[in-house]
Amino acid sequence: MKNSFKKSMVLLFIAMMGFTMINCPGKKKDDTALFLGLAALLNQPEYTVVLTGTLRGADTLPMKDGKVTVSGAYLSGGQTSISDFTTCATAGAPPANGTVDGEFTILFKVSALSGTLTFTPNDAASASNANACSGAVPATTYILDLPASDYTNATGAPGTLAVNLNLDDRTNTNQISLSGNSGYSITVKAIRVFVKGEYPIVNPTVGETVCDGGRLFGSPAIKTGSITGSETWSGGILLQGTVSVESGATITVTPGTAIFGQRGSSLFFKQGAKLVSNGTAADPICWSSAAALGSRFPGDWGGLVVIGTSGASRSSNTEGTTPTGYGGAIGSDVENLNMSYNIIEFAGNEVAPGDELNNLSIYSSKSVLNFVQVHRGLDDGIEAWGGSGTWSNLLATGGLDDDFDLDEAFTGTMTNLIGHKYPSSCGGSFSTDPHGFEMDGTDVTSGSGSSCNSGSLSRCTNPTITNVTLIGAGISGGQGMRLREGFAGTINRAIIYGFGDAAAVSTSTSGTYPAVTATISNLAYQTGKTTAITPTGSTTISSTPINSEGSTAECGFGDSKPDYRTISSLSGTYVGGASTEWYKGWTVYRAR
Repeated sequence: MKNSFKKSMVLLFIAMMGFTMINCPGKKKDDTALFLGLAALLNQPEYTVVLTGTLRGADTLPMKDGKVTVSGAYLSGGQTSISDFTTCATAGAPPANGTVDGEFTILFKVSALSGTLTFTPNDAASASNANACSGAVPATTYILDLPASDYTNATGAPGTLAVNLNLDDRTNTNQISLSGNSGYSITVKAIRVFVKGEYPIVNPTVGETVCDGGRLFGSPAIKTGSITGSETWSGGILLQGTVSVESGATITVTPGTAIFGQRGSSLFFKQGAKLVSNGTAADPICWSSAAALGSRFPGDWGGLVVIGTSGASRSSNTEGTTPTGYGGAIGSDVENLNMSYNIIEFAGNEVAPGDELNNLSIYSSKSVLNFVQVHRGLDDGIEAWGGSGTWSNLLATGGLDDDFDLDEAFTGTMTNLIGHKYPSSCGGSFSTDPHGFEMDGTDVTSGSGSSCNSGSLSRCTNPTITNVTLIGAGISGGQGMRLREGFAGTINRAIIYGFGDAAAVSTSTSGTYPAVTATISNLAYQTGKTTAITPTGSTTISSTPINSEGSTAECGFGDSKPDYRTISSLSGTYVGGASTEWYKGWTVYRAR
């Protein structure tokens, strides 16, 4: 009982610190009032509602050129209005026309079970519902190619969206209804309701126990500002604000350590600094959100940013609140990131419009990654700009943009990769193009049709990628692989299934960037989809290629975990990212 109480107090303290940007003074103090204030704060009710519906015009046909907005004082959690554009499906494209036409998904938070919101629909001034979807070749992009500023026409008078939540029947579509509308209507297709503080996890993995603070005792060590000397981290760590590890310092993280980032925090390793974070399958290391259990969401904190001196196809600045230079010619090609059995989750907060950090951002680094999971990121799971890497056994789950993103002349080897999108009903706002792979060759233009060369500033991204499984969730605009701008890598034994865009592999070259010269071998992809690069050896699949997605439909809170091993009907040629359960036990799957 005493141990349980101590753990509860640690989690309470970490969650409370996740709500504040105030740095703690170094002196001792009585935290009784702090804990009591936090308890009152966490006991305030808050309900997160994910509404998926179809916007229909006066003719009752789905509106594929629409935008919907909900607003009103009933919203909580800092929200004032929430908007989404409706989707657009080309006739005959999978999913069948009419199933996604006019569809929107909005996630909003309220503090009471019943209330009303103002529902405002608009359509695009320069479009009509007869307009073709964008991306005519192939015609499979599920949005109209129009700027957001074009959606100015009032479809009809604003209506009243009545919300009456029933916590005993949380998926009942009758919980939401629209009245006072004219000239349009909506069809409520799906509803999911989440309650703040509820955490109905079943059969937690070791990773989930570590990430949720189940092994912590005592107060966490708080890290702020600049770290100039080498440190060893263990137990619980709390990040506040932008924490920078300066040149010459090495952070060594011990197995079983849990690092929590409060809202707005991130951890930067400057050029000349190093991160060594090696856990085990029995004691993984977790980097997570400091928000209360059950109330974590993608983008809660900034994630990890590691900057090296291993070169890139240009010199530029990183993303983040304090952009830092990287890239250009190779300097001292020294390994500055070594990570195994690590979980990085709920990161990728937006620090400026269009500027989101990722779960793991790697700039011009020489990196070694083994058994690493990136989970529920707002932006990309892992993104690398230049540098080199030896990566194996990587899992990207529940992300809202690209699972794996390579840019600006990254080289190296990547083996056993799994990407798995969660349904939109699990919450969070997907990007307009949430791909499995997004891989760009270079940011240096060198003449139309030019090939990549070995020059330090004009080489192209050229990794060797082997054994890949990418599972989508039918999200509009998402492709299995998007390769462009001189990407020159080789991809062998890949499986792609379930992405919204009909192109399983898509390439494009814009401006004067070099042409894509990638090669793909032994590709298994979904029936009815297309590939812009003709693979050497391929087969098509019409059902899920893995043994089980587990409780993904329950957003990871059900009683089963995914089994990503390839089904037996696919031969060893198409083995994908998991011939064994290398991910079992130490990884995480709950959506919040």
